[in-house]
Amino acid sequence: MADIRPLDRNPYRVNRLEHLHRVLGRPQLTGIGISGCVGVGIFVTSGSLITTSGSLGGALSYLVAGIIAACVLYTLTEMVACRPLTGSLIDLPHKFLDPAAGFAVATSYSLGNILSMACLTAYSAELTSLLKSGSNPEQHPPEVEVGITIAFVALTTLTHCFGVKLYGTLERVVALFKLCLFILVCVLMLVINVGGAGERTGSYRGNYTTMAFPPGFKPTGFNDTSDALIRGSGVPDTQFGIPGASGRLFGFLTSVSFAMFSCYGGEIIAMTAGESKEPFKDVPVVMSFVYIVPLTLLPLALISAGANVNYTDDRLPVIWSPGSRSAHLSPFVVAVETSALSGVAKALHLFFIISAYTAANTELYVASRSVFMLAQTYLPRKIADVFGRTNNGNTPLSAILLCSLFGFVSLAGLSRQANYQPRQTLSAFFTGSIACVYICECITFLKFKAGLKRLEERNILSRDDPLYISRMFKSRWQPLPAYIGIIGCTFVVVWSGVPPLYILKAKSGLTSISFLKPSVALACDVLGAYSGPFLFGVFYLSYKYITPRSFAVDVRDLTPGDYVLGDITVIESDKPTTDLEADGVELDVPGPPRHANAEFEMGPELENYNAQLAQEGERNRISEILEQRPRRLERSLIRELWSCVVADKNVSDSLD
Repeated sequence: MADIRPLDRNPYRVNRLEHLHRVLGRPQLTGIGISGCVGVGIFVTSGSLITTSGSLGGALSYLVAGIIAACVLYTLTEMVACRPLTGSLIDLPHKFLDPAAGFAVATSYSLGNILSMACLTAYSAELTSLLKSGSNPEQHPPEVEVGITIAFVALTTLTHCFGVKLYGTLERVVALFKLCLFILVCVLMLVINVGGAGERTGSYRGNYTTMAFPPGFKPTGFNDTSDALIRGSGVPDTQFGIPGASGRLFGFLTSVSFAMFSCYGGEIIAMTAGESKEPFKDVPVVMSFVYIVPLTLLPLALISAGANVNYTDDRLPVIWSPGSRSAHLSPFVVAVETSALSGVAKALHLFFIISAYTAANTELYVASRSVFMLAQTYLPRKIADVFGRTNNGNTPLSAILLCSLFGFVSLAGLSRQANYQPRQTLSAFFTGSIACVYICECITFLKFKAGLKRLEERNILSRDDPLYISRMFKSRWQPLPAYIGIIGCTFVVVWSGVPPLYILKAKSGLTSISFLKPSVALACDVLGAYSGPFLFGVFYLSYKYITPRSFAVDVRDLTPGDYVLGDITVIESDKPTTDLEADGVELDVPGPPRHANAEFEMGPELENYNAQLAQEGERNRISEILEQRPRRLERSLIRELWSCVVADKNVSDSLD
């Protein structure tokens, strides 16, 4: 048994150094999830959505992207509620779809989050230049930014080396900070909008309310709101684009694909399931709480900013501009600087730096857990013995140190000739990679649901059973949310590279291109958009066919034990056990009666009798296991969600 990798053990069971430390309560899990969802996207780079699709279009793109992400997380919640094990995001496709799919998820998710950590660290270091005096300070010299980046990477690594309990406590504080920051920026935008911050000055243009959408799609950004000179060829790049309704649609779809970068992160809770104190009770509630963020807070925050800035404001970032020595400005800062509250801008810069850095910190956390599971389950034994093991405190220290080394990839964007391109390529790679992971999880759910349907037909386990709903989790309206997730994420994968391809193709027909990115940078945009999905396919096919050891899971092979786990403490105990309660249902079914000294031959009626006994025994055993679990929602929904922020004292005491 010890020679078999954990995800392939039947029953599933792990040794002491093969599982993580189950010490995280509900607020700590929530903190990690929210910190991963909220980073640099909404507070800083969201200005590029406004310049692309307008003040209202940017907020709507967050809403559409949030719906796609929420459908995936809602679908994922039901599966994680069944198997809240270490690395659930990897375990689920491995168990219900195909081990090759689990390998592809593990590798793509690890690589995507490692590079996202580097991207967010680079943004954090860049934003520190905005704390310098002056209204529009330039970036730090390269040597200064190198020092800041190294300090950020070292601090991030140190935070994780002291164990997940300290890290979870810090993330709980960070989550409260970010939720308060949402309230702060929305209140500031409301005050400015109603005139409470004095008369607006500077480059502000007052027609944002009547011109919420641009007159088309313009890669270099808009100079005015009634641009009627947009053409596809034979004009300088300042007039190049797609006019009219088709251009607005093109720009909006582009904004949706970019908004997905900010809407990822809720799936982190699936990776924290192995460190939860009460996984069956807490993980489904926390996941339900966390995916409220991309669905509500992100659109609300951006619409409040969009009501106070114009998409023609030249201080907002433009995605396909060649860049400058000035750091990107947040739309919230642009609005504040044109009011009597301009002194608040420096404080906002500091808050946004903290938000970006803590998101990078969370990316290191989830990347290290993903690498831990990747090494433990799929890589050669020598590698697994190093990176697939924990220390005596159940912390995957080797995986943490390995992932932190990749934080220095963030130094690639410090060249003045790079003009932010490396981090844009990294963010595009992350978007495409995580979209593929989301698609795989939704497809996994379809197989997961088909297996449950077969068990329901055998009258063993049903998604409509009250015990299933109260002790596990049923995502309603399925498979519609799963299909929305598949279609939406497939759109993101396909569309992300379309705009730079269109610009590359059209550049040869323009009379000047000085205000557009160089062709090499546009090619890097295409590379970033499609390399993640390409590598996902390579990882899947290589594991399945080059080293043929992976076979698609047949729903007929899925048993009640795959859906209903026993006591987690038994599964992760130090002492081996032969009691298969550790992984669901194993029955001792009584045989049919025999007559003494008579040869027995089982007929159809007795076979049917035996099958009925087996089914009844399985139902009883499942009911016994589920009844021993705590109810998932013992109080009102509001009270349960509130406990994600403020822990119940009696619950905390009992767990400690």
